[in-house]
Amino acid sequence: MKTMNKALSLFLAVSSCYLVAAEPAKSKAVHQPTPESKASFIRDYDLNKDGTVTAEEFAQVRQQRFSSGDENQDAVLQLDEYVNEYANRLDKRLHAEREGQIKQTHTRIGALDKDKSGSISLAEYQDSGERAFNFIDTNKDGVISKADPAPKRPASEKPEPVRARPALVMPTTHSVAGMLAMYDKDGDGKVTKEEYLAERAAAFKRTDLDGNGDLSADEYLNEFVDRLDRQIAKTRAGQLKQAEVRFAALDKDKNQQISAAEYQASGDRMFARWDTNADKAVSMKEALPAIEPSQRAD
Repeated sequence: MKTMNKALSLFLAVSSCYLVAAEPAKSKAVHQPTPESKASFIRDYDLNKDGTVTAEEFAQVRQQRFSSGDENQDAVLQLDEYVNEYANRLDKRLHAEREGQIKQTHTRIGALDKDKSGSISLAEYQDSGERAFNFIDTNKDGVISKADPAPKRPASEKPEPVRARPALVMPTTHSVAGMLAMYDKDGDGKVTKEEYLAERAAAFKRTDLDGNGDLSADEYLNEFVDRLDRQIAKTRAGQLKQAEVRFAALDKDKNQQISAAEYQASGDRMFARWDTNADKAVSMKEALPAIEPSQRAD
């Protein structure tokens, strides 16, 4: 494994276990199309998993969603039907991502337990944290701030593939912004190594429930799972509120229900926006759509 990846893995291994989430970003007036959002679109509608969403696949998935949501089979979606259908899909994704996060946590425990004692000592924890700090402190002044350029990948290393956006995002500190959000307690726009290590020592102590000076696998995992489940609950509540907003946007005639025609018209707009070369298929090879006011609707 390359040095950069190793440092980043250690960094994420420790920081993701203990830290609190940053303030959510304020919503913007425009929706900026990104490769990640296109990858999410393809993930959601690519039935045969060949990397391309055809117009036929898209129409089939949309029809399945409408039929699944139309619980009383009256050919329209009420608010609760629309939200319930989305909630069912969201819950499946959150469950799968939760399992993945827990699996990764077991890997992180092994990575931190350098002496293979079965527990993580404060020295192991802080040693890993210091290497992580040094990785982000690219100008090597002992302070993490916006003056630090983003770490550069070795020229020989392949770029990370574009990935679909996960439903669940746990706070991490693999960027200057993340470090500041999590460790800049006095709001001065910087984090010294002393502040960083002191906060980490305090977090270690809070997690060391039996006070023996080491973190057992159970202590590490239980703390993370507790925070993971709180983040899931927060994410779910926020996403369901957004589903209500989308329902209102789709209900063009404001009669408190979405007809099949309204639902189809929204889908047609969505597909046409991603199909920038108008070939009735969407793949990662196409150019991204132009920026326009956010009209996302699922």
